[in-house]
Formats: sequence, C-alpha cells, structure tokens
Amino acid sequence: MKTLNILSMATLVGGLFALSAHVTVAQTAERISAAKDILTKTPKAQIASKAAQLVANAPTKEKAAVASAVAHAAASINADLASAAVAAIASSAPAVAPAAAAAAASELPDSAPAMALAAADVPGVKANDVRAAVIAAVPRQAAQVVSALSRAKHGASLLPGAAAVSVAAAGASSGCRNMGVF
Repeated sequence: MKTLNILSMATLVGGLFALSAHVTVAQTAERISAAKDILTKTPKAQIASKAAQLVANAPTKEKAAVASAVAHAAASINADLASAAVAAIASSAPAVAPAAAAAAASELPDSAPAMALAAADVPGVKANDVRAAVIAAVPRQAAQVVSALSRAKHGASLLPGAAAVSVAAAGASSGCRNMGVF
C-alpha cells in the first residue's frame, strides 16, 4: 500500500513539473516573439544597445528570462551582431550574462565560444557561470567553449606584463634625447 502511495505521489509531482515546464516554454516563446518584434524594428547598428536597454528596464525578478529571450531574438535576427548584443546585455546586467550567452549560443551553436567570450569579458561577470551555462545549452561545443575561455584568461594575464614592457620601453626611449629614436 505504501508503495502505491509513493508511486502516486511521484506521478503527481512529475505531472506538476511537466505542466510548469510547458508554461515556462510557452512564456519564453512569447517573450522571444515580443523581443523579435522590437528588435526587428530597430536599426542594425542599435540592436545591441536596444537589447541591453530591454534587459535593464525589465523587473529584477524577470531580468534573466528577459535577457535570455532578447539574446535569443538578437541571435536569430542577425548572427553577426549576436555577440555584441550578448556583451551589451552583460554590461547592463552582469548577473544575467550567463542566461544571455546560453540563449544566443543555443540559437547559434557553432558560435558558442564567441558568445561565452562576449559575456565573460565584461567586468563583473563570473566567467565560470558563463562557461557552465553555455556548455549546458550547447554540450557538443564544451571543449571549444572551455578552450576559448582559457585562452582569453591566458591572454588577459599577459596584458600586465606587456604593459610593463611598454612602459619600460617608453621610459628608455625618453632618455634618447629626442634623436628620432622611439
């Protein structure tokens, strides 16, 4: 008897999850459609800034869902501007950068590393969260996403040394008594 009650309860809970998932998918499809309507009326040069504005104006509780819908719409409208839209969204709301990157990557799977980089390069964004979200959205691109993000971190760590070399070179050239050597 206990087993029957447990199975009945599990079936009921599973049904509730399935119902809530269906409502979420429908709501997301409506949001994506609304975002597409807005972004298709926006000049191409302003799509990224309009995407960021839409996310910034969203209520706090809905920012992640709006970011996801807007990034998905931007990627479907113009693939060339998708990473710029993801970066702009991440700049306006760093906490929702993973959602934006994952949504754009799911629309453009071959561009998943670029979407991850666009979001992770923004100050205040947690690169590990972006990596996890993009890999969850496009698992077959996991190796490429990890590689792209690790290269970006490696390149960023070289910048301070490169800047120090440039400063040292500038100091050395200033001692050349303005003889045309720079």
